[in-house]
Amino acid sequence: MKKLFAIFAVGLLVWSCGGNSEKRVKTFSDVEQEFASTLTEADTAKVLAMGNQFLDSIRSGNVAWSLDQLNEIDSVGAIVPISTSTRERLEARFRNFPVVDYELDYYAFSLSGLNDLKYRTFFQPSESREAGAPGMSMMFNPVKKDGEWYLCLKEAGQPAKDASSAIDPRTIVE
Repeated sequence: MKKLFAIFAVGLLVWSCGGNSEKRVKTFSDVEQEFASTLTEADTAKVLAMGNQFLDSIRSGNVAWSLDQLNEIDSVGAIVPISTSTRERLEARFRNFPVVDYELDYYAFSLSGLNDLKYRTFFQPSESREAGAPGMSMMFNPVKKDGEWYLCLKEAGQPAKDASSAIDPRTIVE
């Protein structure tokens, strides 16, 4: 009797886990389009304003305040202030390579927790800078959580639209 019950239970479990075999599997492109359809011009304006405010403040010498505005995503997906080590690394970067000027390279929205906001920072003002002048990239990952945008630092391992680590749109995500 116990064997019959065990076989029945296993069969029921297999049947219930089988689910709907006709369910369409979403690709990254599908999920990206769904997220993009929820965004408004106000979202774009907010994200660009956060990036510009950060770099304007850095350019003005308010490095500490700027870094207080910057976040990162921890191992469980929570948005937290940047770590002490990241803060020290960025303070050294802006001390050694001050931002005299900057320009927006591009921005792209993909998912609520994975987006691109890329700037190019320069050591000379635009009027005295030659084409192809040296500069550095600054990449943010604006994150939308509970209807609010947070300016997060793009980590090296996170995919970006302009990188070799870009997400293949054919990748299945659900």
